[in-house]
Amino acid sequence: MAVPDSGNPVSLAGIGAEISNNAYNASATTITSLETIATETSINSNSSSVPNSSAPHAMSEWYSYDHDAAASFADNVSFDFDGANDYLTRTPISGLETTGSVSAWVKLDSMSANGFIFQIREEEGTNNQIILLWNNGSGVIRGNVKFAGTTNVVDSGSGLENDGNWHHVAFTWMSGSKASANNVTKIYIDGSETDSDAIGNTWNGTAGEQVIGRNGIQSNAYFNGHINDVAIFNDALTSGEVSAIYNSGAPKDESSHSGLVAYYTMEAYSDGDTTLADDSSNSNTMTITNSTNIDSTDTP
Repeated sequence: MAVPDSGNPVSLAGIGAEISNNAYNASATTITSLETIATETSINSNSSSVPNSSAPHAMSEWYSYDHDAAASFADNVSFDFDGANDYLTRTPISGLETTGSVSAWVKLDSMSANGFIFQIREEEGTNNQIILLWNNGSGVIRGNVKFAGTTNVVDSGSGLENDGNWHHVAFTWMSGSKASANNVTKIYIDGSETDSDAIGNTWNGTAGEQVIGRNGIQSNAYFNGHINDVAIFNDALTSGEVSAIYNSGAPKDESSHSGLVAYYTMEAYSDGDTTLADDSSNSNTMTITNSTNIDSTDTP
């Protein structure tokens, strides 16, 4: 829920639109009564998204209650990938071949093979890839940066598979910096860095698809488990930024980060949708394949 700035005039029609659409609309003209607003006990069928659980609500509550100001969204939906044929794709987001980060919450089911969480693939060939995956042979979440045929690997610790817990994963990469010490890839689990590796090459191909949930090159390695709140950045998150995301809980409102290029909270999804909205302001919508029953109420 996002209420207007308390320093600006507020219309009853605008608040009425928020009750229906979860976003204040200063241009709304549909008449809404004080009684309707005062007695409202849910917004978008989410009982936790009102100022407090008991009606009536004072107008001051609507001023002061703001999910966005508290750096939090509603968190009622994750995606439960079946490990068989569920995945998301879109055209590549420009610039991520050089520097970027992906942040996500994951919950691993029992894995019998590799499962891709996130991938940026080359349009043709396999000399350039950016991959975040479950590596079944090693029993770890692995970040894999392959530039011009040279691979750099960073790993989580073990023990994450089928433990029944959600884990926050952040994977960062940077190449092409004049300061060689900056050319590095890192992986963080639950707010702490677990591995890093120096990157010696740069991407030298044409970027292809951005994929969540499978290996887009070989059409295999489908992820088996839950994924939620995927945020993609065009810069390398610092350890402090990763720690702040993890310690804020899930979901985290990433909209204030200047490097955010896409944010998939899954909250706007309805069963059977074939697209997933980007909750940043960048409209980087993803296409869902085999979307029926992909949504889950199991969230971090």
